[in-house]
Amino acid sequence: MAFTEHPLRRELVHEMHLRRFAPVHAPARIVQMVYLIAEDRRGEEQRHLSSLPLKPVSIEQESRHAVLRFAGDLTVLWERHTEATTITLIAPREGQDAMAPLTEWFGAWPGSVLRATKVFVEPGEAEAEALLPEMGFEDADLVSCHVCSGVRVWSDFRIRDDGYGRLLVSAPGRQPDDLGRIVQRLQELGNYRNLALVGLPRVQRLMPELNALEDRLAAHAQALVNEAEGGDERLLHDLSQVSAELAQVRAENSYRTSASQAYAQIAADRLDALDVQPIDGYQSLTDFTERRLVPATRTIETFVNRLRRLSERSGDVIALLNTRIDTRIKAQNLELLRSMESSFNLQLRLQNLVEALSVIAASYYAVALIAYMAKGAVGFGEEGHEVDVAIALIAPVVILTIFLLVSRIRHRFIKETENAAARSDKRHPLNDA
Repeated sequence: MAFTEHPLRRELVHEMHLRRFAPVHAPARIVQMVYLIAEDRRGEEQRHLSSLPLKPVSIEQESRHAVLRFAGDLTVLWERHTEATTITLIAPREGQDAMAPLTEWFGAWPGSVLRATKVFVEPGEAEAEALLPEMGFEDADLVSCHVCSGVRVWSDFRIRDDGYGRLLVSAPGRQPDDLGRIVQRLQELGNYRNLALVGLPRVQRLMPELNALEDRLAAHAQALVNEAEGGDERLLHDLSQVSAELAQVRAENSYRTSASQAYAQIAADRLDALDVQPIDGYQSLTDFTERRLVPATRTIETFVNRLRRLSERSGDVIALLNTRIDTRIKAQNLELLRSMESSFNLQLRLQNLVEALSVIAASYYAVALIAYMAKGAVGFGEEGHEVDVAIALIAPVVILTIFLLVSRIRHRFIKETENAAARSDKRHPLNDA
């Protein structure tokens, strides 16, 4: 090629063609099953996919999609989703007996069935209405409407004794590829609707727990207003416990609630794409879907919003409590500083008193020294005053010695202090800047 291709270009183009449905030739019978499969069981799924009960005529298999064609115009579609797997069997009306080994193979698939549907596709409305008695639909729950400009569907979306739901479709004048796309949209609507509803029971079970956490948080917030400062540590512990429980609920359910909201949006998109036209006397797909899916989606959305707001409120209350604790600590530090200041003032007054007394003592000793030297001066050269002369001579030497010793000690202390300060400045990182 004369141009540089983006490394993801072919992967993205392939993604656009990945989920094509096989052509459906009316009259046809379709069996589709949706399995929820844990990630650690994906290996089992691959092994089961390779253990076919019939020998296929052709196989088109990729990492997440496969098309298997068998004799008698039987087609099996396998598609792997993020957390689910869809398996579809398409056969002509006359080939229903040949479907039995493959439907049994479907039933042994790893995982748990989320949705299982048998779709009956007829070329005309009269042929479809002739099958209505054997469908066993509940009249009170029957949904019937036109979709995609002329295709009519019937279903009550109930599970029969064999574990399958029933969907009846009449598609006059539709080409196989077009009819395949319509059946795919109809099935995806139901599949994504069920996937969206998976999160509802969990949310409903968590609502009482969320109510209890909300009550505890309100009680702790009220205690923050009413209680004395002595209980702040206990209150902080209780609030931290509530906050931890909220975080745990949020972490354990965030994926499921987010996935439910995403699936609900996809189901709504599929419903819009079907262009539903109501029929008098019947509820339409829009009525059936919105009457059930919209309240469930709003319940999940309400749960998510409540959980988020409770987490924010818990953080706000903890922040207020921390502010009060910090304020109290600062007040205690201020009282400590005031006490230290009072002690320093007292020590200063005592020091002043000691200095005043030291002046008296120094004066006394100075007078005594002067007296000794005066006596020595008077007695110099006279007999009997040798001791006084010796004291007079020694006194200046002692004073000078003590002065020099004190000065040396003082200078040594000052030098050591300056050296220590210099070493501290060199280690400080701000001095390099």
